[in-house]
Amino acid sequence: MSKFIKNYNITNNTMEKILDLLNKQSFTNEAHNTCTKNGYQTGNIIDIFPKDLLKEMLPDDDFHERCFHIHYIEYLNGGYQKRHNHENTERYSFIIYLNDSDGFTYFEEPIDEKITPERGRVLIFRSDVNHGAETSFKNKRVLVGAMDKL
Repeated sequence: MSKFIKNYNITNNTMEKILDLLNKQSFTNEAHNTCTKNGYQTGNIIDIFPKDLLKEMLPDDDFHERCFHIHYIEYLNGGYQKRHNHENTERYSFIIYLNDSDGFTYFEEPIDEKITPERGRVLIFRSDVNHGAETSFKNKRVLVGAMDKL
């Protein structure tokens, strides 16, 4: 049994809307002071997502209204995410996988699982859970977000 708050897949139609929106943007890389290593990470880009699209991405428990931060990460060849948590900034965190890839996302106790990146998969978890991403060689792309600001 999964220990995630939510673990679901969003539709291909919603994924196409997200990818179209991202492809139209010109982002600034802010990965230099983050846990993203050998990759590209934006600052908060929540404002590019229309409210109706946020609702499609986070349809349950008013998460779309409680979300206050989303950033985009693209891993370069050999990129990974250092072990970390978000316990000082938000109550819940989420990951939306934008493509099928390698570089498992690992979660420590109490979840204690490794997740294969699969396009459209959404994981919502408590922000105090330590997690990271193993090395990716297949251009892994994700959206990472935060809900319920502390």
